[in-house]
Amino acid sequence: MRVFQKHSPTIFLEELNGMTNLHKRIMLIILPFVLFTFEVNSQIVVSTTFPTTQEMNEEEKLLGLIYSKSSPSLAVEVSGRVVEIIADVGDEVKAGDILARIDSEKYNLQHSQAKAEIARLDALLMNQELDLQRAEKLFKDNLVSEEMMGRTRADFNALKEQMNAADAQLRNAKRLIEETNIKAPIESEVSIKHIDAGDYVQPGMIVYELVDTKNLRVDLSFPEYLSPKLRRGLEVVITSPTNPNETVVSKIKDIKPNIDARNKSLTTIIEFENPGTWLPGASSRATVVFSKFENAIVVPQISVVRRSIGEVIYVVKQNTVKEIPVKTGLRKEGYIQIIEGITLNDEIVKDGAGFLTDSSIIEIVN
Repeated sequence: MRVFQKHSPTIFLEELNGMTNLHKRIMLIILPFVLFTFEVNSQIVVSTTFPTTQEMNEEEKLLGLIYSKSSPSLAVEVSGRVVEIIADVGDEVKAGDILARIDSEKYNLQHSQAKAEIARLDALLMNQELDLQRAEKLFKDNLVSEEMMGRTRADFNALKEQMNAADAQLRNAKRLIEETNIKAPIESEVSIKHIDAGDYVQPGMIVYELVDTKNLRVDLSFPEYLSPKLRRGLEVVITSPTNPNETVVSKIKDIKPNIDARNKSLTTIIEFENPGTWLPGASSRATVVFSKFENAIVVPQISVVRRSIGEVIYVVKQNTVKEIPVKTGLRKEGYIQIIEGITLNDEIVKDGAGFLTDSSIIEIVN
């Protein structure tokens, strides 16, 4: 049998032509291994780069709805006919502004009656107080009986109780008169008006619905598997299609204490001031930041390849590479965070990393 020196596959095939059939069969079996050896010893063209640093955030993107932080429905506490409409739908109102008025005539009469009753009782009370003072003096001189003294004091106390009741009626009459003025409890806008001038209203009837458009909130529902990561104070970045140029940065204020059994989600509440033109009921896009890495070491994702030992990066050592196992973290826009395994000073393979093994010979073309 001939002894073959180490040549290229072409020379190997030329020498194969001069062999017997038996030798050819043997060489054809060996040929793939020869070709593989030639392939391994050849250079693999790659490009290289160095790790960099950038901010990487562990985050979750969700859709939500914008709500008003406060949207009170106003019900009247007195009955009567609406005599004046001041605020209409879309009007901006401040806390204490009068929205409409109800006829207050009967409540004014009740107020006058209560005042007159107080005046009458006040006169009686003054006289009864004088009678009590005289009775006390006579009682000390043993000129009236204890029973007489007790009746005089009881009459005085009864008048005082009547005076207290009349005073309460007067205060209630004042309150009813005040309630004929339907007022806004907060700074807001009129969303719905349920009454018109001439309507007759009764206690408990909803007459206005208001919406606070300056103080808003977003409810975000997270999958239950993220619940361990949720906590008050997490940063939330919110945008809305109503005005894509406006962005709100806020924080999780509250977390509901239970997971919704219907969709296995946990709801969080984020409150913020309206950045300009956002409207309650509009949709929102939110990004919740669980953790931040300001100077994370990152490499292109194509630099990280999976081998039997796990994820690896190939570090350049002159014209060869060393296979380095790495621990990866977050991924963002084509980059992957490296938690451990390499440093910023390591030159690593970028394009072509998937074709390498440990100690592969490379040709760098950047």
